[in-house]
Amino acid sequence: MKFLYPEYLKLLLLLVGLLPLCLYHLYTKHRTRLGLGDSLPLRRISHPSPLWREGMRYLLLNLVLAALVFALAHPQLIRETKVSEPKKMDIVFLLDTSPSMRANDILPSRLERALEVIASFSRKKLSHDRIALISFSAGSVILSYLTEDPNNILYYLDYLRGETSVSPGTNIGRALQNGLAVIARESEVSPEAAHHKRVFILLSDGEDHGKELEGAVREVKRLGIKVHTVGIGTKEGAPIPIAREGEKVQYLEDQEGNRIMTRFDERTLRWVAEETGGNAYRSFTGRELESTFAEIVLKERDTKGFKKVIEYEDAYHGVLLAAFGIFLTAMLI
Repeated sequence: MKFLYPEYLKLLLLLVGLLPLCLYHLYTKHRTRLGLGDSLPLRRISHPSPLWREGMRYLLLNLVLAALVFALAHPQLIRETKVSEPKKMDIVFLLDTSPSMRANDILPSRLERALEVIASFSRKKLSHDRIALISFSAGSVILSYLTEDPNNILYYLDYLRGETSVSPGTNIGRALQNGLAVIARESEVSPEAAHHKRVFILLSDGEDHGKELEGAVREVKRLGIKVHTVGIGTKEGAPIPIAREGEKVQYLEDQEGNRIMTRFDERTLRWVAEETGGNAYRSFTGRELESTFAEIVLKERDTKGFKKVIEYEDAYHGVLLAAFGIFLTAMLI
């Protein structure tokens, strides 16, 4: 046990100094009663004497004061526990921004929901973890290299929210190549980062129209980087928005004027995950994304050992309750 304000314990010396005065007061009171002939009346032979009761009351009231002094000193219980010490992680988000990701079968849209969850993940991550952000559609852009600063990621997420240009197509292979470029650059700038756990999280509605996918997957696999894929979208699909004029939205149509619905290609995402040793996840409502990201990090997180953590638990509440109980006892005697 430790005391947050141990200087208050000096008040206990004052209580010790008052003890002789209390004893002297009881003695003189007892002598006075003897002089008046009220020491042991016959009707009180079977009950505790007034001297005994008053002595106990003085003792209990002093205990109350002592307890209040202890409470003022703010006692704390010391608890020592061992907690795991997590290693640093480098997480590269590969985010599909193709027109089909703007479908609103998941509100406010697939892309908007993905941006919300990545933003929340960035704010809550461990301070030493680093995040990179890559967007892709027909091509791919590295928006942010690996950084510990969540504000950097939040800036580019806001940029994607305001992006209105539409680039048709989905090139997952190009996104993986840019992910490898992020890792290669980091290895040049900071060689010690090679010891960090590296994970790719690929968020897409699944369709791939590029030609670089197989080669990119082979290179990712060679470097031992796992790609966890997260497919987003309802089973029914939705029309694909390609332009907006005020409140009017223009959707992608076929030659006959029928709206083209999104299609989810689960095979591609599952193949990418299986080839690289990752897991394939599916989000039908968008609400699963937060728990999915948390599960990925929990599974991939390595620990470098355990460290002792000392916690302090306030104990003055119990001391005050004890003081109250002693006071009530003193009043009942």
